[in-house]
Amino acid sequence: MSKKSKTLRPVAADRYVEWLHQACTPQHAVMACIQELQAAGFTERDYAGDLPTTPGERLFVVHPDGKSLISLVIGERSPCATGYAIVGAHTDSPDLRLRLNPLLAAAGTTQLATQFHGGLIRRSWLDRPLGLAGSVFQVVRNKRGVPQFHPLTGQPLLTRQLLRIDEPIAIIPDLAIHLDREKNDKGAINPQNALNAVFATGPEPEAMLKLLSAKAGVALDAADGFDLHLVPLQKPLRTGVDGSLVTGARHDDLAMVWCGLDALVQSVHTEPAPVRTRVAAFFDAEETGSTTASGAASSFLRDVLIRIARRHPDSHGQDPESAFAQTVCLSADMAHAQHPNFPDMHDKNHAPLINQGIVLKSNTADRYATTGETAALLAGLCEAARVPLQAFVTRQDLACGTTIGPIVAASLAVRTVDLGCPMWAMHSAAETLGAHDLESMVAVMQTFFVGKA
Repeated sequence: MSKKSKTLRPVAADRYVEWLHQACTPQHAVMACIQELQAAGFTERDYAGDLPTTPGERLFVVHPDGKSLISLVIGERSPCATGYAIVGAHTDSPDLRLRLNPLLAAAGTTQLATQFHGGLIRRSWLDRPLGLAGSVFQVVRNKRGVPQFHPLTGQPLLTRQLLRIDEPIAIIPDLAIHLDREKNDKGAINPQNALNAVFATGPEPEAMLKLLSAKAGVALDAADGFDLHLVPLQKPLRTGVDGSLVTGARHDDLAMVWCGLDALVQSVHTEPAPVRTRVAAFFDAEETGSTTASGAASSFLRDVLIRIARRHPDSHGQDPESAFAQTVCLSADMAHAQHPNFPDMHDKNHAPLINQGIVLKSNTADRYATTGETAALLAGLCEAARVPLQAFVTRQDLACGTTIGPIVAASLAVRTVDLGCPMWAMHSAAETLGAHDLESMVAVMQTFFVGKA
């Protein structure tokens, strides 16, 4: 493993903090990516339309549900000859989302009934001011109130509105210790009852919903559908007397989304006309298994890559699937750092430390996609980027999580390595990572995209 390092100024952390605050839901994360890409000269292309294959072209494709995005810089040579350089990450994080019928009245309050997405740390959501964000959908109706249909697809026409209430409109109060003397010893949180959020006092849910609608600027009481999330309001913060840590929600996995995005943009400035096509692919629904229309297990990435390879002017009729033989994917997802209060929760030889370099993740039950070959590839990238490389293998008496890595590796048959930045309190509403590690990850990803030291 490379132990070389360079002096790093964690200025990237400040840019990341500002970006992360905007990326409060998967939909908002995609919008935050779009803003960065457009500023760097990338143009949006319709998933259902023609995708340009002119060498040097910078483009991005947003999945129709607005939660996943693929951005590309087209290489001079056909992907059939060079393969793709892919960085993959995910836009979703464990959080609380509203149920279909969210209004409750209890104990003189009006509540929002929640359901949890992914394996969140439940207690971390208690006694924390919460905002609301997401998408609201409305059927298009004529003046007589009749739903309108698309003339070709035959589907009802819909409008989608992105909303965010960036103020404390709700809270999930904990139960006083006087009423539960065993809470510090047992502390179980029943998600059916104990994670509903109070957003008003008074037993008039419909009236309170109208007040909430006024704050949102959207008629929530008239919505035909929605994807709405409760959002921790504490902005991400540089933490520690030396400012070497970053504390905030959604580091898993938006830190890796931001690093992949920043590396792709920087690679264009470093080498605007690449030989090999560069890809940054960010998927929704990793925390729940990726088996959605826009998750890593969908055909979204494969569809885009096949179409690019098929139409590239240097392909000369080669089978587009041949591009995957030379493709390498960096599956970037956060890693568990050794905890100073719980050091024994790591294998002693595989205990990565915060701000000591990026992490190679391996699991022989194939929960990660790393192989001996791809571990060596990552070691070479880290050496070229002068970034330390640490190793993580979960204790053999603990279950191991997984990533998009095995899914992408299987669906494309591409060489894949799992890596990440070390962090504490993964899946909490307030996670912590190292400011220097963000710099390290961007450096390694940029070296991967550029293809040289």
